[in-house]
Amino acid sequence: MAFPAIVDFFAKQPENGENFLICAFGVAFLGALISALSYRKWNRALNKKEMFVITSCIWFLASIIGAIPFYFSDQDLSITDVFFESVSGLTTTGSTILAHIDSMPKGFLLWRSMLQWLGGIGIIVLAITILPILRIGGMQLFSTESSDSSEKDSPFVASKLKRYIYAYLFVSCLCVWALYVGGMDLFNAVAHMMTCLSTGGFSTHDTSIAFYHSPLIEWILIFFMTIGGLPLAVIVAFLEGKWFKLKENEQVKTFLLTCFTLCTIIPVCMRIFMPPFNDIFDTIRTFTFHFTSIITTTGYVTENYTLWGPFFVVFFVFLTAVGSCTGSTSGGIKFFRFSILASAIKRHLTLMISPHAVIIPKYNNKPITEDVWMGVMSFMSIFCATTIVTTLCLSLTGLDFTTSFSGALSSVANVGPGIGNTIGPDKSFFLLPDAAKWILSFAMILGRLEFMTVIVLLLPKLWKKN
Repeated sequence: MAFPAIVDFFAKQPENGENFLICAFGVAFLGALISALSYRKWNRALNKKEMFVITSCIWFLASIIGAIPFYFSDQDLSITDVFFESVSGLTTTGSTILAHIDSMPKGFLLWRSMLQWLGGIGIIVLAITILPILRIGGMQLFSTESSDSSEKDSPFVASKLKRYIYAYLFVSCLCVWALYVGGMDLFNAVAHMMTCLSTGGFSTHDTSIAFYHSPLIEWILIFFMTIGGLPLAVIVAFLEGKWFKLKENEQVKTFLLTCFTLCTIIPVCMRIFMPPFNDIFDTIRTFTFHFTSIITTTGYVTENYTLWGPFFVVFFVFLTAVGSCTGSTSGGIKFFRFSILASAIKRHLTLMISPHAVIIPKYNNKPITEDVWMGVMSFMSIFCATTIVTTLCLSLTGLDFTTSFSGALSSVANVGPGIGNTIGPDKSFFLLPDAAKWILSFAMILGRLEFMTVIVLLLPKLWKKN
């Protein structure tokens, strides 16, 4: 919180800077008090119950703390609005309740971006250390020595996490430099870097990236959004010269091939069948930008793509649920789960023809075990069920089906923009009733923590003494 304060003082907006400093000292005191009261030597590994509780509590508590500067700012925001904005930032969803963003203090805008950047690295740490241990959503397939919970391996885990953080910082610096050279001033380059690599999508302008009218900036963001959609482990390996890791990773190859194929074929069809798209290069850039923004669950826009026709409305709604790669900052179901699902279907069809066949499907040269099948199927079932329940809950607040469904899907998948006249790509969530905002806030956290981390806390069996 000290960084936005410094920015505000340099921007000659001292009142907002003072608010950030007060919040910083208050939160620091609270943190020191909790540390002092709970300090003791920890000589055993956390058990699964403790990991479930701590993981969920951290994200809820961080969302509350992140909302404090918003509440004490001069923007006159309610508790509901500041909590929604904070949750949207930390979960890298990108939905916003703010309007007239261009006129807001720079420190306020930087804090929004920082929440997404910090949330991005938090998601990666969660994906590589916690979810494989808890065997959530098939993530046990990615279990390595780095996700071992035993105490003897903690130095190795710390060393691996440092490499990930250094890679994240390196790519962040590279993104700032590229955006600055591309035409943004330093402040906006830093702010958009934080929301691009975290695939969050907050912008410092009401019109998002359309504010710049710059094809170069759009291509730069396309590149770094794609980087944000890749597993950080692959980026680390690439920076260390282990380029073969890129070839060996099945979901990365599927993700990149899908992006390249669709971003080549669909713009050509748009150029042929849609008169407004006259220039093929502009068409490719415009479609690729929005496609990359949605599939990586970033949420940047340059125009209202729902005006392109019914096909694109349906296409982007389904794309919302897909997501990119596991181990990245993106949300959604993710490509590896679709690959596991395809393997399950192929295996089932083969066994229908040859019941006695012995089939051992593999993913990234690892056998897909029964618990991985069940984890992936459970995740996808809960994803659909949560979307349906959230849609129904939103409809109870008086919202129409389009707003309810697209709002639910974008929150559960952590994408950001919805569909319709209320929460469309060029709109904010400000007009939604408070009840809807609380529902969406919970859905964002639920989707970000891969559902089971929170849902398992509701099971009475978890709380029974052994």
